[in-house]
Amino acid sequence: MRRFFFLVLLLTCCCSACARYNAGHDGDLENADRFFRERKYPEAIAAYNKIAKDSSRSELGARALYGAAFTHAYYDNPRSDYALALQGFDEFMRAYPNNERASEAQNWRSVLKIMLELKKENEHLTKSIEQLKRIDIRHEERRRQ
Repeated sequence: MRRFFFLVLLLTCCCSACARYNAGHDGDLENADRFFRERKYPEAIAAYNKIAKDSSRSELGARALYGAAFTHAYYDNPRSDYALALQGFDEFMRAYPNNERASEAQNWRSVLKIMLELKKENEHLTKSIEQLKRIDIRHEERRRQ
């Protein structure tokens, strides 16, 4: 009987400690969300990443990981980085494949992959245009001579 009572007491203490730990991080998540709303995107990303690291494999960690990836891809973020956003959503899908936001993360991954491919294609086309301009200038110079 004593062992049972001790086990129940131990479980109760552990559960209450976990609840206090997550409650503290809930406040951190509110701060990260506030940074995002205030357009302080680097601070929001840092806060989300800290929460995700400290709260791995929990709903709080999932929300933070998704928030960091979303902030990296957010249209109003002047330092948006689609490659980092894609990495974040990939990590989210590996860690939380059954999360309620998994389908949204999958959609983001698809869109970001297309955007990164288009960016590479655009860079290639820009280089090709520059080469064609140089060839045209040389051709025009030869024609004038």
